[in-house]
Amino acid sequence: MARLPRLETREVRLDATHAYLGSAAALAKEYAGDEPPPRRIRTFSEAAPDDLGLALGLLSRLSDLGLVVHGPAGCAARNHPALAPLAVTDLDERDTVLGSGDVLADTLRKLDATARPAALAVLGSPVVAINSDDIRATVAELSLELGKPVVWVRTDCFRSAVPATGADAATDALLQLADPGDAPRDFGLLNLLTTQRSVELDALVARIEALGWRVNRLPEGASVAGLQRAATAAASLVLDPDTLDPLAEGLERRFGVLRLGSAVPVGAAATTALLRRLAALAGLQAPAPPLAQDERGLAGHRLAIALPPAWALAVADLVEDLGGEVALLSVPHVDRTHAAALYAFAERRPALQIHVGEAQRFETAGLLRRIAPDAVLGSPDVVAQALRQGVPAAVASPARLLGAGAAKYLSDLLTDALEGRALARRAARAADSPYSEAWLNRSPDWHIKQEVR
Repeated sequence: MARLPRLETREVRLDATHAYLGSAAALAKEYAGDEPPPRRIRTFSEAAPDDLGLALGLLSRLSDLGLVVHGPAGCAARNHPALAPLAVTDLDERDTVLGSGDVLADTLRKLDATARPAALAVLGSPVVAINSDDIRATVAELSLELGKPVVWVRTDCFRSAVPATGADAATDALLQLADPGDAPRDFGLLNLLTTQRSVELDALVARIEALGWRVNRLPEGASVAGLQRAATAAASLVLDPDTLDPLAEGLERRFGVLRLGSAVPVGAAATTALLRRLAALAGLQAPAPPLAQDERGLAGHRLAIALPPAWALAVADLVEDLGGEVALLSVPHVDRTHAAALYAFAERRPALQIHVGEAQRFETAGLLRRIAPDAVLGSPDVVAQALRQGVPAAVASPARLLGAGAAKYLSDLLTDALEGRALARRAARAADSPYSEAWLNRSPDWHIKQEVR
């Protein structure tokens, strides 16, 4: 059996970093040239999200893809709704010592018999990575036995410190399932690559379809058949760049599906630019710009934004266009795909503080204490942290930020957050901080060190 090409981590493939605190200008400079930026590590990490969790969240959105997590039961824990049927091999000590190929094969057979999925995928765990179980051989054998595709998702939970590597592993598996056979190119079909659902997304889809495109949404709510149609499409539009860009790249490389390098359509200007490009691709006259609402509800307010990097940079631009001030950007990781947007924003606000780190709540606590923004908008974990410190905050959903209505959505979020000042103060009084004063008095980047090679 031929050796599979190595699945590179985000650190290797895109010079990704998961640990940084400093100015936007300094970070942009690190990605300005061809040389890789300095490697940084954390000498202490409060939590360590892994590639398995992200890959599982991505693949579980395909309704008829059966998923088997090969490892102990805890490896299959997830905190998001999913469509796909899921099983876990639930390995014990005996399995890890004597091998667990038979356990994996039996689990695949049982899941196939009960759920009847169109295809199956096996996700690795650190246990089987350490004991060197031959997942690939079992997968190949079961694919023949069951008469349907069975693929291996090459996750192991410790090879990369950037969980987005799990999206690359999931993409590798999805592309194996995307073979269209002899189906011809469908020049009226556009892949919309997203993990989101919202009325704003539906409205954007309606605008795209009004241009004459038929939209194939993936992977949210899709099927294996939809994945196979994706390989025949004319182009792919990525709405979740940090996780789904690799899928668009793979569809272009393997099947010739054009990857559209458009900005995330947050706000009227970005949405207009996107629709004009899609119209031009379809051979139509450029559509009229979307209606833009001139919301100035952010003027005079200092905000902390905590979102995935592509979204955070797009929202930061919009916040400042609307008169607000971005006091802090907190993102899970940064890599070369963000270099252009990062450079553009750094020219605008070179001194802005950027925090790179996922699930490092002690760092977030220290930053919020020092920066004292008027409000925090972003991911639920950072919002919860802010409220415990008495900082007004509101959860910003990327799905709600799509389209020309993003300005009003942000303005409404800020209003809600500021109206909840009293709630934030009560939460701060009621919550016991898990961090001592001595801990919080340290610099927030105390544990971020440059790796010594």
